[in-house]
Amino acid sequence: MEFSIIIDSHTHWGYSDSMGTNVTTGELLRQKEEAGITHVMIMPFPSTAIDSTDINTKVLDETKKIKHFIPYHYIREDYYRDGFDPIPEQYYGGKWHWMRGVQDASSNYSVLNDSALPGLIEKLARTGKPVIFEEELSFTERFAAMAHGVRLIIPHLGLLGGSPYDFLKAFKDNKDIYFDTALADRSAIMEFVRTIGPERVLFGSDVPFGSMKNEVSKIISLQIPDEEKEMLLYKNFIRLTGYKPRA
Repeated sequence: MEFSIIIDSHTHWGYSDSMGTNVTTGELLRQKEEAGITHVMIMPFPSTAIDSTDINTKVLDETKKIKHFIPYHYIREDYYRDGFDPIPEQYYGGKWHWMRGVQDASSNYSVLNDSALPGLIEKLARTGKPVIFEEELSFTERFAAMAHGVRLIIPHLGLLGGSPYDFLKAFKDNKDIYFDTALADRSAIMEFVRTIGPERVLFGSDVPFGSMKNEVSKIISLQIPDEEKEMLLYKNFIRLTGYKPRA
């Protein structure tokens, strides 16, 4: 079966201050065409977003030029400042990434005791928009217990925060916790779909760390009904974000 809509729910766009790499619009469009993907969510690299909030604006501006690009807003580490809007109206979701911790290595647990955190959680809940949330498992468990009404999407099935299977065990009964498939192996994706259902799993590639063609092939080749593949490929994203795909 050919799918008329495929939404990549996890890609980066722009320059990375920490890695010195640049993901251009041209590169995303090239991969999009090669993989048969129709729509692409884009968000800034963490290091660039932490350095300056300007990149969030640039992401939004790029989605106004490229109609099949969908903007996500990076939640900066200075979320405590007056007037901070964690996910402005024009964006379809947010990204929380190792807040004040060591990227891809360790969480900063002092964040959980920040007096400004309950206010941030309240703002996130009011938006009704999902947050891609990347932290260690124990940090994620504690945050999720605080963040009632906030829907979290754990990238890579939790791969960078611990064992995917530990994340699955911890959150299998929490209907507000979702997972994306970026960089995960096919057998792990299948186990998540079997355990929590296709309604809580989203396809993502994590460009530039993964390729759209390789990552989407994992979903297409799963031994599940096409109707369930559609949930992973675009229906769950639309349900979570309210995005209306444009032809």
